[in-house]
Amino acid sequence: MVESLNPRRKNRFNLKTKTAALSTVMNILLTGIKFLVYFFSGSMVILAEAWHSLTDIITSLLVFITIRRSKKKHKEDDGENLGTSKESTRYFVGTMELLVSLGIGLLLMTVAVTLIINLIRIEPRPVKNSLSSGLLFLIFSLCSHFVYRFETRIGKREGSLGLASDGVHARADMTASLLTGFSLILYSIGLNLDRLAAGLIAFFILSFSLEIIINVAVVYFRHDPELLFRFRTYKIIGFLFDKGAIQKAQDKIGSALEKKFGHTKLLRISCKSILYLPFVLFIVCYVSTTIFVVGINEEAVIERFGRPLNVTESVGPGLHLKLPWPFDQVREIETASIEELYIGNIADDQAGALIWTKKPGTEEPFLSGDNNFFYPYIVLHYRVKDIFQFLYRNTNTKMLVNEVAHRVATVLFAQEAFYNIAAMHRGRVGLKMEKRLQQDLDKMKSGVELLSVNFKYVHPPTSIVYSFEEVTAAYQDKQRIINNALEYQNKILPESRGKAAQIVETAKSYITDRQEKAQGDATRFILSLPTSSREKQLTMSRIYLQTIPEILREKTKILIDPKSGEPDVWIDFEKITHR
Repeated sequence: MVESLNPRRKNRFNLKTKTAALSTVMNILLTGIKFLVYFFSGSMVILAEAWHSLTDIITSLLVFITIRRSKKKHKEDDGENLGTSKESTRYFVGTMELLVSLGIGLLLMTVAVTLIINLIRIEPRPVKNSLSSGLLFLIFSLCSHFVYRFETRIGKREGSLGLASDGVHARADMTASLLTGFSLILYSIGLNLDRLAAGLIAFFILSFSLEIIINVAVVYFRHDPELLFRFRTYKIIGFLFDKGAIQKAQDKIGSALEKKFGHTKLLRISCKSILYLPFVLFIVCYVSTTIFVVGINEEAVIERFGRPLNVTESVGPGLHLKLPWPFDQVREIETASIEELYIGNIADDQAGALIWTKKPGTEEPFLSGDNNFFYPYIVLHYRVKDIFQFLYRNTNTKMLVNEVAHRVATVLFAQEAFYNIAAMHRGRVGLKMEKRLQQDLDKMKSGVELLSVNFKYVHPPTSIVYSFEEVTAAYQDKQRIINNALEYQNKILPESRGKAAQIVETAKSYITDRQEKAQGDATRFILSLPTSSREKQLTMSRIYLQTIPEILREKTKILIDPKSGEPDVWIDFEKITHR
């Protein structure tokens, strides 16, 4: 009898193994494509769906490994004891797959809670390529639907709890893909439901995880695999509000536990409260969302239905209260921390020494004023100075700073020669860029305070780097000649100024000397003048007698006796004397 069952059992294991392997391969392909789509779009809902799909790979692998191990266990049992009861082997397989199903439920719950926490903490970003991404996710939902129907059909037909659990996981992925696709299509027409859809996906995953855990518990206590996934999420929620059903479930759980652990008062109390525990935990977690903490370097804004409560004053560090989700939401920003932003190009930290013949990082070309392409590596440091402008005036302030800095850098570089940017005037260009960039950011009300603009490195194209080196060497020779000329100028000008000052001082002293001497002669002459009329007559006679000899010296003189009187006829005495 056992030998006749072995081929059938082998075919069943082969079918389950192939099903698990096919599901694993499809999940790997879909998850890889989803992460790739997130890279090109930046959507939060795609990120949530991609992480959810990553758990598909893990669960499919767990199911595959479990089925393989169960198959190996069957072979060992058949080889060791052909008379072993079929029920013991089936019990081993069922227990292993129950554990896998429980692990899948716990893993889904962990992923859901992590996604919800990330949605609360991570700031929203603009979504790119939303329409094409949405259509692609609608196709993904069809693929997930195929996996769901395929795995659940095989799992129910072959009694495989692991395949059925993984099928339900695929159904969750199908629902999430549909929601993702429609939310991205709506985003393309102007309706932003990205974060809301991501939150719904997280709650879907959480509901499916609870569904798996509760159904596994039902199968474990009733020992009936046919009850697998009999209780859907809506039934579980309705069950929580049915007092009679809760009492009946408590009695059954208590009876099952008493058979295993005996009858105790503590066990009876635990059975009565265990069904209410998830509901109580949910209420506690929900109420705890009214409390939030703002860090010492942070400021926060409380939004009620998407609008800030106070548009003039932010919430400072400390413990604060708000209304629970979805009424209030807190947006926290680190206003004291300094952000770093690379403009133009990003240097590679592993590139080593910064030399022109070696590519130091990315290469985004800019054009200098002398029509040379080059690659600047600029680092901006900024911080938030107005949290309301930062959050509500712009959708992506970091992208705004990047775009404005690119524009300002392009304009400034077009006004300077390459050598000035690379060497001589780098600091001046940096200060000018910092001033103009801050003015533009203030006009746009970005809420950003620019702290510094640093030119980390300026690199020419590596293909013509030797030509740039020759030009740079020529610039250096030119600068050396200019420096030598300035040195000569600084030397000769002071000497010339000294000599000129000396000549001027000599002339001034000569003028002073002549003026004082003339003043002295005039004073002496005035002092020598007579004061009485007789002295004046004598003085005039003396001066006359002193002057006449000087005038008649070397002159021809003719003496005439005054007693004879003046001659009637004047003779040409000059001719007579020359004879």
